[in-house]
Amino acid sequence: MVDKNTLRKVYLEKRLTLSAEEYQRRNKLLIDRLIEYIDFTQVNFLHTFLSITDKYEVDTFSVIKIVRELNPDINIVICKTLPKGELSHYKLNDRTRIEKNKWGIPEPVEGDIADIEGIDLVLVPLICFDKVGHRVGYGKGFYDRFLKKVPKARKVGLALTPPLDIIKYSDEMDVRLNMCVSPFETYEF
Repeated sequence: MVDKNTLRKVYLEKRLTLSAEEYQRRNKLLIDRLIEYIDFTQVNFLHTFLSITDKYEVDTFSVIKIVRELNPDINIVICKTLPKGELSHYKLNDRTRIEKNKWGIPEPVEGDIADIEGIDLVLVPLICFDKVGHRVGYGKGFYDRFLKKVPKARKVGLALTPPLDIIKYSDEMDVRLNMCVSPFETYEF
């Protein structure tokens, strides 16, 4: 059996071995599939992570651009890491100033604080996932703690690689996804 730390290491390495062309191809396929499966005209509040491009995460900057074209009235919420494993949430608008933090994550350093109560949909970062909706993130628990605070929101993972059959080391702290979109297939849980 492979533990989460090993999965994290192996799947981060797999992502980083993608050529720039393959990374772009998979992003395009994934974004096309995401737009096909989710009607963003019906989403009022979208919470999304901002991609760590150095780690070949899914390009959420392109997702945001396309979603805003589909639904100019959508409220987009992004987050900032805080001490003790918590996140604060900001509206993404003209007043939002973004910088990379110590982990290389783009996050707001200035802007309007957002209320998380009305969030309809959360795009969730992950390193790998399984066929029943478990995910492996970066191991700090930021998103699991946040997702417990928005139980009604639809939780959609974005993955550039196919799923594992099962991640055996999930625990009560882990929050399962409702859906995961990959370049190859969309999985509903």
